[in-house]
Amino acid sequence: MKVLNNIITTNRQDKTNHLFLVFIIWSFILLCRPQDYIIFLEYLRPNLSLGLVTMLLYLLTANSLPKISANTQIKLYKYFFIIMIASVPFSYYRSASLMDLISYISIVMFVFLFYQLSDTIDKLLKILVLYCSGVGIYEVFILISGDLSGGRISVGRMFDPNDIAFYIISFLPFNLLFISNINRAFIRVISAINLIVGLVVILKTGSRGGLIALIAVCVYLLFKKTKTVKITFMKKAMFAIVAVALLQFVNMSTERYKTILDLKDDYNFTEETGRIGIWKTGITLMLSHPFTGVGINRFPEAIGLEREKIGLPPKWQTAHNSLVQIGTETGIFGLILFCFMSINVFRITGDILNKSQSEELLKVTEMLRVAFLGHLICAFFISQAYSVYWAFIIVLSAVLQNLFECNAKSCGLFFKTHT
Repeated sequence: MKVLNNIITTNRQDKTNHLFLVFIIWSFILLCRPQDYIIFLEYLRPNLSLGLVTMLLYLLTANSLPKISANTQIKLYKYFFIIMIASVPFSYYRSASLMDLISYISIVMFVFLFYQLSDTIDKLLKILVLYCSGVGIYEVFILISGDLSGGRISVGRMFDPNDIAFYIISFLPFNLLFISNINRAFIRVISAINLIVGLVVILKTGSRGGLIALIAVCVYLLFKKTKTVKITFMKKAMFAIVAVALLQFVNMSTERYKTILDLKDDYNFTEETGRIGIWKTGITLMLSHPFTGVGINRFPEAIGLEREKIGLPPKWQTAHNSLVQIGTETGIFGLILFCFMSINVFRITGDILNKSQSEELLKVTEMLRVAFLGHLICAFFISQAYSVYWAFIIVLSAVLQNLFECNAKSCGLFFKTHT
């Protein structure tokens, strides 16, 4: 009987390992987008095909997995998706919103599977080092193949310069987890290269939001004592000075960055079609559609029609602000949920940093907080409300909370559950 139980346990473990392997391959494609530089992959539609394979394998393996109840973040995310669904019948362009909703299901699947499968800190670290490596490869691709003719580096159709900065800053701090001596040499080298190349690419994008986010991240790491970066303030300051000095040799346009201090004369902010004007119109639309919004991804149409109503040219424009976007497109409740989940990231990380006794968990939590700081600053200036990278940070905070509570139980600590 004991032998039989061992065989059953081994079979279950093998199924779980196979599912985890397929998941990390699919999620690598979803988040790190190798299909953008390996062209033939695009024709295979790997997001859809591997996503379906991963979900099918999960359904076949579900009985072998431990049951994990949803915590606050996952519950809020579920309600958020329900509100997205509810906005479709009231959309300014229902069929387009429906197609966008169907496309978004892959992100919902990612959140669900990430939450279910990342049940140990070792698995989580494997996922993070894989994602950091994938983003690093994309950084090199941008640096080599990017177009700088307009003074701002861009590449392909997926990301504009502001999106590139948002994408990189959301993962950049996690590389610091892997540059210590406890990791293998090649991982340390790759992580260091990712940091340097990521810094250069962000500056080459000419993204003012990206620059502000990068400065905020660097200032936080410079002044905040962390377990991840165990060096003195003076050494941190020396590294910062050397980095700034080396940036003098980077080919980038600084003219756009100079306008940060001169927004009064910046057409992108001051004109009717500038960001302040767009945000005001978006808020007006949210208040006139408080419960349903104008439909997911329908902000541009709504802005155009609103302008037409008041006798202006019906120019379509994006929100250039994720909070304005989500409030306008899903209504007040969608905005509230989006804000609650974002605030919860800082609340959860604060609890873990104050109470956890696991050094590995503390380090990942530190870098999540830093990454989300940069992520939110960038998101304030671009329309990325439904981004898979925001969803990644939300589900990562949920996973860290579960790991913390599990660790606290095993250590005999008392804590208040959030389920």
